[in-house]
Amino acid sequence: MNAPHRLVPAIVLLVATVLGACSTHGNYRKDPAHQKLLETLRQCLVEVPIHGEKSKEFISPCIGTDLSSLSGIPRGKLVDALGPPRFCTGKTPTDPSGFPTKDDCPTDQNPQWSFYRHPDALASGGGPELICEANGQSYCDTVEWRRSQ
Repeated sequence: MNAPHRLVPAIVLLVATVLGACSTHGNYRKDPAHQKLLETLRQCLVEVPIHGEKSKEFISPCIGTDLSSLSGIPRGKLVDALGPPRFCTGKTPTDPSGFPTKDDCPTDQNPQWSFYRHPDALASGGGPELICEANGQSYCDTVEWRRSQ
């Protein structure tokens, strides 16, 4: 094989690597920094029901965490990290919303996780939620904090 033909496999590998890196959605990359962020969020979520006095409202200190680097994360990866969503919302306020019946919300609904606790166990809403705006996709277009109604 002459010299130019020996470079072909290396060039093909380089192009495949670049295309693979560019094919992900948003900012999310499977790397140690993102894994650490997901682990931190999971730990904060686990602490919500057990932290602080039961007779007082508790809001996780994680709500100040920048979530923009998680935009583009596959929904399944977020569910694996945080557990099943607490609620599912439609794309618009008039779309159906409800509780997940499986590990994730239906594809046409956006999963959300509550990072707060009310003193009254029957009360709901009114606290910070981590929302995966999936817009019918298998990945989150954006991951952001919102205050529920």
